[in-house]
Amino acid sequence: MAGAPRMSSQPSTDDESLEELWLEATVNDQSRPTSVLVLVREAHDIWVAASDLEQWRIAVPDSEPLEHHGEAFYRLEPLGIAFELDRQRSTLDLEVPAALFADTRLEGLGRERVPLTPSSLGAFFNYDLTSTHSDGETRHSGLLEQGVFNGWGSGVNRLVARDTPPGDQPAVVRLDTQWRRDNPDSMRTLRLGDATSLGTAWSGGVRFGGLQWGSNFATRPEMVSLPLMSLAGEAALPSTVDLYVNDALRLRREVPPGPFSIDEIPMITGQGQAQLVVRDILGREQLITQPFYASGRLLRPGLKDFTVELGAIRQDYGLESNAYGQALGTATFRTGLTNWLTTELHAQVLPDQQMAGAGGSWLLPFGGVMHAAYAASEADGQQGELMTLGLQRQGWPLSVGVESQFASDDFMRLGMRQGQALPRQQHRVTSSLSSDWAGSLSLGYTAQHFDDRDDIGIVNLGYSKRLGSIGHLSLSALHDLEDGETALRAGLSIPLGRPRTRASLNVSERDDRRQGSVQIQRSLPVGSGVGYRVRTGLGDDDLHQASLGLQTDYQSYQLEASQRGNQTAGRAGVRGGVAWLGSDLFASRHIDRSFAVVQLPGFSDVQVYADNQPVARTNRHGNALVPRLRAYERNRIRIEQADLPLGAQVGSLEMQVSPYYRSGVELRFPVTLSRDAFFRILLESGEPLPAGAVVEDARGERFPVGQRGEAFVTDLESTSHLRALWQGQACEFTLDVPEIEDVFLELDDVTCHGVSL
Repeated sequence: MAGAPRMSSQPSTDDESLEELWLEATVNDQSRPTSVLVLVREAHDIWVAASDLEQWRIAVPDSEPLEHHGEAFYRLEPLGIAFELDRQRSTLDLEVPAALFADTRLEGLGRERVPLTPSSLGAFFNYDLTSTHSDGETRHSGLLEQGVFNGWGSGVNRLVARDTPPGDQPAVVRLDTQWRRDNPDSMRTLRLGDATSLGTAWSGGVRFGGLQWGSNFATRPEMVSLPLMSLAGEAALPSTVDLYVNDALRLRREVPPGPFSIDEIPMITGQGQAQLVVRDILGREQLITQPFYASGRLLRPGLKDFTVELGAIRQDYGLESNAYGQALGTATFRTGLTNWLTTELHAQVLPDQQMAGAGGSWLLPFGGVMHAAYAASEADGQQGELMTLGLQRQGWPLSVGVESQFASDDFMRLGMRQGQALPRQQHRVTSSLSSDWAGSLSLGYTAQHFDDRDDIGIVNLGYSKRLGSIGHLSLSALHDLEDGETALRAGLSIPLGRPRTRASLNVSERDDRRQGSVQIQRSLPVGSGVGYRVRTGLGDDDLHQASLGLQTDYQSYQLEASQRGNQTAGRAGVRGGVAWLGSDLFASRHIDRSFAVVQLPGFSDVQVYADNQPVARTNRHGNALVPRLRAYERNRIRIEQADLPLGAQVGSLEMQVSPYYRSGVELRFPVTLSRDAFFRILLESGEPLPAGAVVEDARGERFPVGQRGEAFVTDLESTSHLRALWQGQACEFTLDVPEIEDVFLELDDVTCHGVSL
């Protein structure tokens, strides 16, 4: 407030030397001053009210305040705030260090939980049928899958059918039967039926039938299970903060003056660097850089990952339908203790075999993750041990991995047969060196030492480089340390300038035998289209192949032929699916994900898009199947407005859907066909309804009547009962509107009956 400073007539403090002033205060040269009451004693002794400090987002100190009219005041000088008082202009300019402002906390990417779309009741059927002709004999086979889903989950059953001779393997064999129920709220999944056991990298695994229950972070894609990084900085003035992760802009936020922090910054796995660029309103910049290392072996602090399994081990998978053996029970538990330490426990129990172990992963200060585990087993009275130790560092330009495993002869775990032993020692080393201009070089070493058979030792070397528009070059060499053999291979892949079309040349040499081939391939498109592959060997005894593929919205077809020497073979296949949802059947390509049925009753041949890719057109009922949707993620479904008639009333052209795992949902777009009609209304006397009258529909909507009794009424039903009102009189009539797509209908004259006062 401008003007001369004024004294308070009744100061509430005992110190009469305090002067009460109303001043216009600015903070750090910001252009919006505020009027504040300050207490002044001498030129450099100023008190400011706590409420004003809070308004400026300055933290209130813990020191004893000065009470004035029931309000707390604090001295500026002990706070470290520089100021300049101008009595003539009644201004107070404050220079506040950034550290004194209240902290601002920002979310890393504002990850919002995706609202899920409830599943409808439905089913699907997939088929993959193949006929093969070779050596004068033709064989037929098929892989069949049946699935059902509802609000309680989804279930699948897979079968394989073979054209087998009598007395040979069964013609039809059941592969897997499973019911799955996901709970995204708790990130848990329950599987009943056939499954593959889960565990740790050192616990082994088998197929089994029974119950599997445990964590499933995939049901919440927005939730990051890795340890997350936080970055902090300070801004003296209002600023813009840009966050870069490995030179890619991931976040932009506006921040007020003061300290700020960005929490829960998701990182890509491996070594990287995060940068904050802080730019204030004056254009000044400051750069904050922090390296990081992320690994899928680590969990966020406090996050728990577990699995419990009970059932019986599956035997002769693919050969017998219902062969189950020993009972089993397993449990796995992982937890993130800190940002740098994750522990894991695992136990498995069978009637004649038990195993338990513990392990952990440590984030190293220089980048990289070390992991170690110890397990002990007992089987048929024999005890065994296993130890693993490894180090992995993934980064640019150098990545290195080292892992060793030591096992005693009597150690047993899932998936091992009696009398089978793991390698006594196993060592694996991998490394790669990458450069933008020189390409990528990789070197690996694997060694296995056994007590009852020959050892294995392999060294492999690889090199690859992109040759600009020419193509991609790859070289590799593999040397067996035990028998001294070396295998060499070279490949060149060349784009041919047409979509999805490439040529490749490959040559190899092993045991003084050289082979080579030339291939031209055009892959199938995402939508409908044709693909092919032609491969010819460079040697007389090399393999020659040719294949042709056709993909439609409903099926995929494949024809193949091959020849080596005097032997020829051919194969034909068809692959597709059928879905049932909303009392309608839909032919489709193989249904291996979730899907949706778009419903536009009365609107046929309308193009439907999924994530801006054309996927289907509505049928004569106005329905269309949209396949290949990502479960638990947002999928944008859109319809083409140009394919709708001009008279269509469109509530929305786009909807978002987030389906459950391998389930279907119904999407009814808010699109209706508006029946609008122009007609003339006559009284029973044959004279037109007078101008100024109105026509009223069943909803109470009114439409004016013009000269000669003409009226234009919108949003009519196929049969509408209407009423005309004028000068205290009324009459009624019925209007029949045909179901055609004309935006403007001109109907015959109608007669309004029963004129009443």
